[in-house]
Amino acid sequence: MVQKVQEKVKKILLGEIRYTSSNLAFNILISKMQKKVKADPACMDACLSELDEFLTKYPIVAKVDLANIAVL
Repeated sequence: MVQKVQEKVKKILLGEIRYTSSNLAFNILISKMQKKVKADPACMDACLSELDEFLTKYPIVAKVDLANIAVL
């Protein structure tokens, strides 16, 4: 994940930016990560790693959603 997109993903996880994917699984993962980060802000790096793993497994989701997040 490029630095620019990673910064925006951090803002999404912190609730500063609202993002809704067309992919239900990605939306569920984002919601789960937002709850984790809200409960423990120190787990941000672990959440980003988990998101990276998900996006590596599903490159089509990564291509579409990371492009959409980049233009937020």
